[in-house]
Amino acid sequence: MKKVALSLAISSIALFASSTTITATMGLMNQGLTEVQSGFMHNDRESVLKGIKIIQNANSIFKDVDVATFIPNNRKVQVTKNINANLDKNLKTLKEDVKARRYADATKSYAKVMNNCLACHTIIRGW
Repeated sequence: MKKVALSLAISSIALFASSTTITATMGLMNQGLTEVQSGFMHNDRESVLKGIKIIQNANSIFKDVDVATFIPNNRKVQVTKNINANLDKNLKTLKEDVKARRYADATKSYAKVMNNCLACHTIIRGW
């Protein structure tokens, strides 16, 4: 059942990228982060990789959607685009670390992913 739900979530991301709200996208990112954390806590490599995939797919929405729709300030738009690129890079590194079973490095890569999230929230939400 989990696999079916995950498959539906991932495929729906690609199909509805242009109409997806920021809230739904953040929900998917949260789902991915939760899956990664659960995978780390339960020594379940596949859960970590599934979570990474969910986050990557959710993050890819920002390549297809004009973020200026959600962010009125041009400076914030450019910073958000930079964070998006950094998140892509950090997710790839995290995936490589997990596949190579370098779990100590993977947790450091995961911290960088979380730092990207926090940086964006700091800018967008003024956190």
